[in-house]
Amino acid sequence: MTHVHSTPELLAKYRAALLGGVASLSLLVAGAAYAQQGPSGAEVPKHLDEKATSQLEDDPQILSASTPDSRRIYITDPAHFAVATQTFTIDGNEGKVLSITDGGFLANPFAATDGSYFGLASTVYSRVSHGKRDDYIEVYDAKTHDVIADIDIPESRFLVGTYPWMTTVTPDNKSLLFYQFTPSPQVGLVDIENKKFVRMLDVPDCYHIFPTSNDTFFMHCRNGSMAKITFDKDGKVDVKQTEAFHSESEYLINTPAFSMKAGQIAWPTYEGKIFMIDVSSGEAKFGKHFDVFSDEEKADNWRTGGWLPVAYHRNSGQVYLLADQRAKWTHKYSSQFVFVHDAKTGKRIRKIELGRDIDSIAVSQDDKPQLYALSTGEKTLYILDAETGKELHKVPELGHGPQVIVAHDN
Repeated sequence: MTHVHSTPELLAKYRAALLGGVASLSLLVAGAAYAQQGPSGAEVPKHLDEKATSQLEDDPQILSASTPDSRRIYITDPAHFAVATQTFTIDGNEGKVLSITDGGFLANPFAATDGSYFGLASTVYSRVSHGKRDDYIEVYDAKTHDVIADIDIPESRFLVGTYPWMTTVTPDNKSLLFYQFTPSPQVGLVDIENKKFVRMLDVPDCYHIFPTSNDTFFMHCRNGSMAKITFDKDGKVDVKQTEAFHSESEYLINTPAFSMKAGQIAWPTYEGKIFMIDVSSGEAKFGKHFDVFSDEEKADNWRTGGWLPVAYHRNSGQVYLLADQRAKWTHKYSSQFVFVHDAKTGKRIRKIELGRDIDSIAVSQDDKPQLYALSTGEKTLYILDAETGKELHKVPELGHGPQVIVAHDN
């Protein structure tokens, strides 16, 4: 490192140079304004070039995004627990960023199943990173990105690494449910249609929110069972518990895939077992689970890995699992492979080599699905053909540490 030692003579020179630079900058700004607004016949300073004195080449316009389809996705960047975050609206057809939406601390994204809106459950503080806490729900029009609802909620939503299914809409897209961990487990009910917070619902010590109707949702409980929660307009809650569908030694990834329209939950374990839970009838039915990896692959240490490591395509009934050869307990680390299996038979359909470290995946719900592969380290979304693994688009510069993909279930 080079150090510069100052003298009175040097300081005088620096001061003169600084004042000269400020004066030049002032002339540049004044000259540009003078060229547009100055009186007729006024002489433009000779040292200003054409760029500084030219008229604006165009008038800025705010455009609307295209109508959302099954390839509209939202990428949320929690920015490694920063107090200000971003959500990127992306057109998967073109591989282009359409808009950037600001959020607060550990913002939880959500989107209407019909594509009409998206939103954030967010938290801000009066003194940036401390002070009075304020929790709120903000809802945006999916085309214009204008705010269509700004709803204050109790300062109680669960602040944890951004997981889907801690905040979600109901099937009719008129309400929102968000999870509270302390001082006791509760689920907040928000009326999006009428833009108001309704009430907190008492729930057992269970996690995640999987709505099956506008007044019913399921949660996963510590003993391995599912709790069916039904509530009425007065906030009365009825709880029914299922039998346990997995053992205590089978550790489930805390970011499962859920298709609200199909009523299917695909829930992998750390070791690559997939539990399929069918809630389409309004009751939880546990289908035949299957192992993604063969005995030989297990011996070679193939395991699940990533932030959002599983996706489900409802029309084909295919489950996509992000995995790699890895040490035990490294299930949050990125992976370079995707295994695709038939959910009903457990049969492997294909294996896709990604060729790079990927942290989160999702899949579009059309007949020729796209596979979305998000690299937190590269800050880049790769859009692939889900059948062949061929790269279709690359969307770079997505914030500081993008982790969460929300794909429309339409």
